[in-house]
Amino acid sequence: MKLKLISSQFVFDNIKDRPFSHCASIFETKKGEILLSWYSGSYETSPDQAILISKFDCNRWSEPKIVVNTPNKADGNPIIFEWKDKLYLFYVTIEGGGLSPEIGIDFVSFLQKGEIKGAWDTCSIKYRFSEDDGESFSDEIVFRKEWGWMIRNRPIILSNGELLFPFYDEREWKAFFGITKNNFDSFDYFGNLRTPKGCIHPVVVEKEDGVVICFLRTRDGYIYKSISKDYGRTWIEPQKTYIKNPNSGIDVIKLSNGYYLLAYNDSSYIRSPLSLAISKDLENWEKILDLEKDPYEFSYPNLLEDKLGNIHIVYTWKRMNIKHCILTF
Repeated sequence: MKLKLISSQFVFDNIKDRPFSHCASIFETKKGEILLSWYSGSYETSPDQAILISKFDCNRWSEPKIVVNTPNKADGNPIIFEWKDKLYLFYVTIEGGGLSPEIGIDFVSFLQKGEIKGAWDTCSIKYRFSEDDGESFSDEIVFRKEWGWMIRNRPIILSNGELLFPFYDEREWKAFFGITKNNFDSFDYFGNLRTPKGCIHPVVVEKEDGVVICFLRTRDGYIYKSISKDYGRTWIEPQKTYIKNPNSGIDVIKLSNGYYLLAYNDSSYIRSPLSLAISKDLENWEKILDLEKDPYEFSYPNLLEDKLGNIHIVYTWKRMNIKHCILTF
């Protein structure tokens, strides 16, 4: 099975005074609007880091609009999704303020050498909601004030109607899951997943009723996987897959044709190439495409299958822009 590239474009030309962009989240609303959110600043964890949003219309992205900009604090990791007829924008704020340019400009190198304190480990989780497809958002609501929990990948609505939200702990490098049927004040928390050297960025798909598969970004050189057979209540110990991971974000979605699509960096050391692989059973993966191959950073992919069956992928391009590709089978 092959994917054909239909189009490829950058989301914006330039964002004044914010040369760094990262961590995009793409979503299609029930009304068919495709929205994109990400964060931009002087560098990763810079105190001027803000969250922006753009809308895809007539094969072009609208002018980026800042929707969250906490004074003197870095905002990041936005996630867009719908739940109970509202559009939500979840994100985090580095309450510690951010890091100095000496560390932040070369953040990934410092991260690969070991833990960095005073950055993402000092986050609170917040959200806003929209009732007009992202044209405007509510005032900020604090989801969790205590520092250390983080978000990256979207929650999923399970076959039993529950919302399963993947979280991780930046202090301990472990993953866990919040589950609710009602609202964000009534989450129950399950799982305490950890790999030998630590994992973050859990991404989840429901394979069949109640069977949920979680894939994990790790420090172990490979993607790890865990399985729950009771709607995310209990999980097996994470197992190493044969898919490489250089301590970088991944995404997995279930396609309408019954297959699963994985976006990842096919390396245990650097965030390149950026690749796509397909699977029928979430066990055996066939690499079908390298979107980027140069020795630069192409990272944090986020996938979407739209209502027409087209595949969208957005990702960080050299930490300077967000790139958007559309593909079809």
